[in-house]
Amino acid sequence: MNHIQMLYNGKVYQGAVAYEGAELMELSMEKPVPYKGGDAVLCFDFKRRRRMRILRGSGNKLIVAPEESEIFRINAQPEQTNEDLLLDDDMMFESFKLNVFGTISEDFRTLAVRFVDICRLGFGFEIDDFSVKLNHVYDTMIFCDEETIHPKLIVRYVHIMEKTIRYGAEIHKISAKDLNKLRYFIAAKQFAGA
Repeated sequence: MNHIQMLYNGKVYQGAVAYEGAELMELSMEKPVPYKGGDAVLCFDFKRRRRMRILRGSGNKLIVAPEESEIFRINAQPEQTNEDLLLDDDMMFESFKLNVFGTISEDFRTLAVRFVDICRLGFGFEIDDFSVKLNHVYDTMIFCDEETIHPKLIVRYVHIMEKTIRYGAEIHKISAKDLNKLRYFIAAKQFAGA
């Protein structure tokens, strides 16, 4: 294991790199770090220095991702107007495959859906139901392994496919805790090659 130092909240912590990939790094620290998910840190050794953000931790272990990673661009966009959504067709954003189940709800009606992917613009999901309304806010529940997250989504796009209907929804509101769970889930799925 390579030794590494981590600067966090003005304090330097000693540790080692247990795993390093392009989008994820696992650190084994000498002492537990009192962290908050999403906080910025500076990781450095004698050859390099890299700005990272904390995804998750347990005891002396921390999972961090590069600060410039696309998963940190995924966020709620409640102030967007329809004009903001008219993007240049040549703009491409990195998309992460999900393939997880969840629900969307309005009033007293709940529909089971399959969330297929996510990018900085929001979630893509599929369902065999035409009753999902465009430009409408839905409460959702998304299963991320053993945990669930509960963002509010606004459906902005629909595409009728051969066997299903694909919807695109932007994130209207999500708690910081759920956003950290989602980011960790995405990074872990990419690491596992799922």
